[in-house]
Amino acid sequence: MLSGVGPAQDLAKLGITVVHDAPGVGANLRDHPAVFTLFRGVGDGPPDSAPSIQVGLRYSPESSDTRSDIQLSPILMTSEHRPASVQIDSNEFHFGFSAALQNARTSGELTLKSSDPHEQPIINYNYLSDEMDRARMREAVKLGIELAKDGAFAELIAERVNPTDEDLSSDDDLDNWLLRNVYTQHHSSGTCKMGPDDDPMAVVDQYCRVRGLMGLRVVDASVMPDVIRANTNATTIMIAEKVADWMNQ
Repeated sequence: MLSGVGPAQDLAKLGITVVHDAPGVGANLRDHPAVFTLFRGVGDGPPDSAPSIQVGLRYSPESSDTRSDIQLSPILMTSEHRPASVQIDSNEFHFGFSAALQNARTSGELTLKSSDPHEQPIINYNYLSDEMDRARMREAVKLGIELAKDGAFAELIAERVNPTDEDLSSDDDLDNWLLRNVYTQHHSSGTCKMGPDDDPMAVVDQYCRVRGLMGLRVVDASVMPDVIRANTNATTIMIAEKVADWMNQ
């Protein structure tokens, strides 16, 4: 957009010369919204060098009609994987369950705040604005709490830090907690989506070529029409390898 490729009206408002009007640039922002259920553990816990994520659960909530909606993973709080929203005021052993929605119904957008490349853009993920998204996340949080009460997990837990019992007292209260604590899984996708000729919001064609411009391609996760139901790294590498093959032919 800073180079003049994007929604013409938005670019003109910022004094950016429009090179190509592409209304889909910055739209259709997709991600895996996640929340974290936090527990204070018993004892010292594993060493700091232990992997933060070693197991995970993929499943479909009862409230869903699609597959593999939720990723539920226990995560140690001794690493960079701790979400910024999780505040821990002691050195005691803590861990929790990350509940991530893998196919959110909603999408957001990325827009420019100014024509200054050093100024951060405006990113609106529009997380959990759809009731079905909230319902699936409520179910995932409750499942994580139930798992923590059972078996080997229960032996490790001194107390649940959040959500509190008050946060769990009703769907509305849990929704409020979700909206306060939702965070990104850093799988942002879709803002230069691939699509057919008759889709005015499609930025690139099936070869990742920007429609309406010669010699320009976009080759990253932004070309995915929707975020995949998994981590995006391997798929992004695959896209890049495929486009590299086309360019070398």
